[in-house]
Amino acid sequence: MTSHRRTIIILALLAAFAFATAAGCSWFGNSSKKSSKPVVKASPLKPVTCPLCGLAPADPTFIQRRPVAVKIENDPAARPPSGLDRADVVYEEECEGGVTRFMAVFLDRDAPAVGPVRSARPSDIDLAFPYNALFCHCGGGDPILAMVRQSGIPDLDEQHFGGAYWRSNNRRAPHNLYSSTARLRQAGDIAYPYQGQAPAAFKFLSDKEQAKMEKDRADEIKRQTANQASPKADFKPSMTVVHNVHIPYKPICAVDYSYDSSAGRFLRFEQGAPHVDKNTGGQLAADTVIVQYVTSTRSGLVDVNGADTPSLGVIGSGRAQVFVRGRLIDANWQKTSRDRYTVYTDNSGNEIPVKPGTTWVELVPTSSQVTFN
Repeated sequence: MTSHRRTIIILALLAAFAFATAAGCSWFGNSSKKSSKPVVKASPLKPVTCPLCGLAPADPTFIQRRPVAVKIENDPAARPPSGLDRADVVYEEECEGGVTRFMAVFLDRDAPAVGPVRSARPSDIDLAFPYNALFCHCGGGDPILAMVRQSGIPDLDEQHFGGAYWRSNNRRAPHNLYSSTARLRQAGDIAYPYQGQAPAAFKFLSDKEQAKMEKDRADEIKRQTANQASPKADFKPSMTVVHNVHIPYKPICAVDYSYDSSAGRFLRFEQGAPHVDKNTGGQLAADTVIVQYVTSTRSGLVDVNGADTPSLGVIGSGRAQVFVRGRLIDANWQKTSRDRYTVYTDNSGNEIPVKPGTTWVELVPTSSQVTFN
């Protein structure tokens, strides 16, 4: 073989080797090829949030628990209450004589003491039912207790689960019955085993939406202030800015909320004084306040003093007002059945998202009117 021909053969072999290498082959029998498919990056996991308050729980397993709904007294002799600052949702309703009571719903946040715990009312069943919550109370009138039994709600009445509650020596009966969310769940897990997760009670605002709402509110305040200095005939507010809200319950239970723009929350006052929580001494606050106007009629049921228990029409529809991020959104409410949550929509029919955190729902008779400025 000539030197020239040998050179040609060597160059041909080198070219073949280069081609095989570029094609991903191996001289050592590895026939695998690089995939031509594009690499797809995994989407970041969506943060776990509580379906009742929209916040991240301290422990993701907490939202797998059964919610706990506790009836809490608001008689002046029962103040200050314990545990309301740890609730996800709080309902306030008028009872006999115009004194209000609360139904506080807990899921992702625990309270070491909750109370004073008092008796059930008919509307409590309809409000608590869609949460599939442990309904925690201290008795009630015989007709009301029959309603509770017939509803099938997980009932943790103190009269049948006395070990889940305790009496405080610091207050006189009947204003001294307490429990804790841990103690109630311990009893409930035995009596009503639970697997699942509570459905979301509300739509929640994103951080970006909240930031925009706060900026828009600040801009509107500047616009209104400028117009006050130099009024224009064609000036129209772009929103209803709210600083204070007055809930016209009876004077002993009259409620006021004052918006704290630095925290984005409504500070709660009762009878003109800060409404505080006994556990912490801190002032109670709402991230969103919903006023739900309901019909209030005589039920024919009376308490031990012979006073009529109001019947509140919480199933049906009506007018509402949503106070969130320092503004008012005119709304409508609808609850089509006992097992459905109440839905709050704007005048265009869109569900109104609330600020993540604690939502207070004020059930106000249609004969009254909330005021604000």
